[in-house]
Amino acid sequence: MAVALVGVIAAGCGSDAGSPGIYDASIDVAPVIDGPPDARTCGLRAGPRGKTLRTIDAGGLTRTYIVYLPAGDPGTPMPLVFVHHGYSMSGQAMFDVTQYAALADDEKIALVFPDGQGGPNAAAAPWNVGTGVCSSTVGVPPNATGDDFAMLDAIKADLAEDQCLDADHVYVTGFSMGGYFSHHAACMRPDIRAVAPHSGGAHDLSACPNVKKPIIMFHGRADGLVPATCSDPSAATAWAEHNGCATTTTSRTVLGGTCERYDGCPVGGQVEVCTFTGMGHCWAGGAITGGVYSCPAYANATQLAWQFFKTDAW
Repeated sequence: MAVALVGVIAAGCGSDAGSPGIYDASIDVAPVIDGPPDARTCGLRAGPRGKTLRTIDAGGLTRTYIVYLPAGDPGTPMPLVFVHHGYSMSGQAMFDVTQYAALADDEKIALVFPDGQGGPNAAAAPWNVGTGVCSSTVGVPPNATGDDFAMLDAIKADLAEDQCLDADHVYVTGFSMGGYFSHHAACMRPDIRAVAPHSGGAHDLSACPNVKKPIIMFHGRADGLVPATCSDPSAATAWAEHNGCATTTTSRTVLGGTCERYDGCPVGGQVEVCTFTGMGHCWAGGAITGGVYSCPAYANATQLAWQFFKTDAW
């Protein structure tokens, strides 16, 4: 596995290719983090903190990704959040729009912003997201065929050399096609603690090996590319049924929208969906300078997702 440190319009669906989505627990053995320093097997490389751009070979492809590590002890396990971009976007775009780095500094979170299979800003489908997903308004978008779950495993192994990771608190979020990938990861990966899809949609959950998964969804009511109905009620209702929640919800008002929590969800299976009035295809509460995919006038999806992770998936 070769790793190099080199310093420092959105939707998705399609089909699986070969074995992507099959999780092999043998490649996700938790590193030794207890005992004296000479017994530890993680955080020993103690690479640079802050933001780095990296490359890695995974699933037969060379992948690029941004890592952000806040200041801290390499031997103290950190939670990890993967942040996936949409079609024709990049990990850098998500780094800029979501402002996750500021949250990471405060909360001591390790972050990864992967680039899709075609590379940053490529006019090619970035992720393999499973079959039968909710369609965009322009039809079924293109789908990547590589093994993105192999990429997650390879990135975790690389990152663990610089920073011990809290294996019980690994999360996935993403925008648009990255949101679709978040749903797919929730369905297929037992090592992912919870997910927070934004402006995406799920596929049929009946074949998911995971019997439940905490999930919070975000969507603009005026999204002209991926309909809000892909999240509310379609995906939200499907996940509530899959997780064993009641059909009723309890609502709370957030800036520019409403969050609905499904009642009666089991521990480890909470479902919530936040929708925003008048908001299009963009990240709620994103950076003011975040460009076309940022809507700063709404409640901050980055902060809401992290609050959900700490409350319902810890």
